[in-house]
Amino acid sequence: MGPDELATKLTELIDRHGIPGAQLAVLDGDTITEVAAGVLSLRTGARAGTDALFLPGSIGKLYTASLVLMLVDEGLVELDAPVRRYLTDFQVADKDARDTVTIRNLLSHTSGFDGDVFLDTGRGDDALRRYIDRIADLPQICPPGTLWSYSNSGYAILGRVVEVIIGVPFEEALRTRLFEPLGLRHTVAFPEDAILHPVAVGHVPDPDDPSSLTVSTTWGLFRSCGPMGASIVASAGDVLEFVRLHLRGGVAADGTRLLSADAVAGMQARQIDLVDDTVLGDGWGLGWILDRWGEVGVIGHDGNSIGQNAFLRVAPDQRFGFCLQTNVESALGLYRELAAWLFGERLGVGPRPDPGQLRSSAVADPARYVGTYERAGFRVEVAEAEESSLVASFVPTRTGPDVEALPPMVDLPLKPTTREDGFLLKLPIADAALLAAFFNPDQPDGRPTYVHFGGRAHRRTD
Repeated sequence: MGPDELATKLTELIDRHGIPGAQLAVLDGDTITEVAAGVLSLRTGARAGTDALFLPGSIGKLYTASLVLMLVDEGLVELDAPVRRYLTDFQVADKDARDTVTIRNLLSHTSGFDGDVFLDTGRGDDALRRYIDRIADLPQICPPGTLWSYSNSGYAILGRVVEVIIGVPFEEALRTRLFEPLGLRHTVAFPEDAILHPVAVGHVPDPDDPSSLTVSTTWGLFRSCGPMGASIVASAGDVLEFVRLHLRGGVAADGTRLLSADAVAGMQARQIDLVDDTVLGDGWGLGWILDRWGEVGVIGHDGNSIGQNAFLRVAPDQRFGFCLQTNVESALGLYRELAAWLFGERLGVGPRPDPGQLRSSAVADPARYVGTYERAGFRVEVAEAEESSLVASFVPTRTGPDVEALPPMVDLPLKPTTREDGFLLKLPIADAALLAAFFNPDQPDGRPTYVHFGGRAHRRTD
């Protein structure tokens, strides 16, 4: 697909989905084609270009995982060693988990840590060390290795492991081991470096008029969140250039080997199946989302920042894929439509669909699901509504820049689907519904002990 066709399609899609600006890079074989559409900021009207920097958010976890696998290659880290071998002062609330959680658990989000903890520990080089000190009471939702639940805190811990072993700040490790060897000219790790480039700002619903967008009052997360993905500020083309390292078996464009072929394969090897296997994928590797679209194997990652949303999907065997970056908080509808078009035109496949929604909202046994489910920062209250239907309310239980502007999320309909114990649920901050999957890992047919939504397991507390 040529740049004109891609630019026309991207412009059409952002107009239809009400998105101020977006950047798209498409990899086909050995060629990366970059286009952009719209504006970087509704306030300034600055046009989006292919050289602009966006916040790819948690796509940056792939960079963190790559650094860790480099240390595995060098014999400095063992995947199945406990974290405390490298961080001797590491503490969490559950002492058994503290002593047994491994590097592999952290990479694959199977640590069991209740991990959406975002802390401002300052701008100094000690930000990650101070973060580790402050999560000594990090709660556990299950023993390590039991189930998959996305944990941002787990990647902050990995970033600190990198710092301790290499002996330099995390951002310096990114620069010397990835940015520079890969020739990433449109990738930086600090806001003061980003200001030298055209930069996208986030957009959120206007509190005075939720039907319109306004520039978010906060641009990025704290330095302690860097290994979670907050360190990476990049163009979509540079993100795909990083991905090519993994498609070339760990070799940079100039022939320098940065990762072993075994490390690259290990990152793409399935570690665990996902419970809510729809929008993300059906499994997880050591950093990568794993999925199959038809008969095509797909890897990738999504990223959310404050008012920005990014998506990365690549078919390694076919050397085809894309990175989409937007400056709105939720662009799931745009992503799905774009992915279906790109992969449909090129490979005849498309993203995994949601399960079908049933006609009736009535639930045979609503009491089975009613209750309170919790994780760090949020409480989900599931209640029975009229005609045996179910509703869910999301109540923030922490403060922070990512939750301070959230609208009320009360009595949201849980819509039954063809999947057993699966419901579609749309948050007011999202542009599309997601699957809420109730399950009990110990007794699959028993009363649910968790609801999995948005990639996180929420444990029943009553």
